[in-house]
Amino acid sequence: MKICILNVLHEPFDKRMFQKVGLSLASHGHEVVSITPSIDPVPDTNGIRFITIPPAPGKRHRLVSLWRLYKLGKAEQAQVYIAPEPESWVAALLIKFSSGGKVILDMHEHIPTEFAKFFPEFMQGFMTWLTVRFMRLFACYTDHIILTRDSFEPSWTGLSVPRTTIINSNHKQPPCDAIPPELIERYGHRPTLIHQGIFGIERGSMQLLEAMKILVKDIPDLCCIVLGDYCYGSKEDYIMAIQDAGLKNNIHILDTVPYEEVPAYIAVSKIGLILFQPGPLNHTLAMPHKLFDYMREGRPVLVPDFSLEVKRIVEESDCGVLVDVAHPAAIATGIRELLNNPNEATRLGKNGRDSVEATYNWQAEEPRLLAIIDALEVD
Repeated sequence: MKICILNVLHEPFDKRMFQKVGLSLASHGHEVVSITPSIDPVPDTNGIRFITIPPAPGKRHRLVSLWRLYKLGKAEQAQVYIAPEPESWVAALLIKFSSGGKVILDMHEHIPTEFAKFFPEFMQGFMTWLTVRFMRLFACYTDHIILTRDSFEPSWTGLSVPRTTIINSNHKQPPCDAIPPELIERYGHRPTLIHQGIFGIERGSMQLLEAMKILVKDIPDLCCIVLGDYCYGSKEDYIMAIQDAGLKNNIHILDTVPYEEVPAYIAVSKIGLILFQPGPLNHTLAMPHKLFDYMREGRPVLVPDFSLEVKRIVEESDCGVLVDVAHPAAIATGIRELLNNPNEATRLGKNGRDSVEATYNWQAEEPRLLAIIDALEVD
């Protein structure tokens, strides 16, 4: 079956749309085409053919991307179109109406509240309500909806469109045992924390800074790796705040590294951090990749106590500590307790690793994805 993945924001080698969805479909004999934003051409990789469109840095550009996806996707004449964003979902439905094909929405953000952020605060409640209404209308013409967590289900209650939960777990693989010497030299002999993935004010950057101010008084060689893009707020301002606090040697802001190199940075660290701040519903319902990244490497996690899905998994797996991440002192206390109790930290990390082996791995999720495609093929 020919399957076309339509992306407005998801880059060519995205952790979900390429590393999981795309590669799984291609490895099981499907012809996979990914239309994706990239400045440079992307060669065919592991059976996936890429067609690139210009990146969409703003709202207007995203609407232009919708039209590009429609034209390029329609020309592919695929049997199935997979859309991970509202704009790509609209493009897929337009293709279906004009030339046929089946449409799958892959929902891994809370679309109503995320879309409402584009409007003034006084309009956001109404726009959230209106977006849900449009989503339910579009769902009537959608062939399958994939949810990345069960907490997204209420948006669709009462509709007949088939829905399947396929969570954002990672591929099951051995823990990293090949840490590059330069990482060992830099971090291996220090108590090191890591925050991996998109970061910024909404994701606790300032709370981390204040917590580190508290912790270095007792643990002067403490280090925190911040690995990934700083997207919420000014990266330059944050680096300046780190320098002004005298923490240049304690908080290391690193650029994104290739997917396959991430495990080594986690393996050289002692604790994995998730610091989503309260407020956005998307944070309350979050189920981030990084949680399973940390668990797979056997590292205890420190996570928000208000994030329902994260809290459930951490409590169920007994793999970390839940804290009030809005308060730096609570973050500092949680980190200090884990660092001061290495046996307990090891136990929690092992529990996380065991939970990944048994339950939270892509090999357990992949059959659900393939079953969806099989069912559409039969139709």
